[in-house]
Amino acid sequence: MENTSCNLTLEQQFEMKRIRDAATQMSREQALDLLIQASRLLMIKTNVVRNLGK
Repeated sequence: MENTSCNLTLEQQFEMKRIRDAATQMSREQALDLLIQASRLLMIKTNVVRNLGK
């Protein structure tokens, strides 16, 4: 598979598996908290990228 900006690197795929495995061991509350934190970080990243373009 060709590596483009939309595909995950092999290292990122391993990290996703690790996160998925860890999430199955979490309570619903812990998983929800992690989702909220991840969403916040993605929003911050979007703001940083947007501001770099200015």
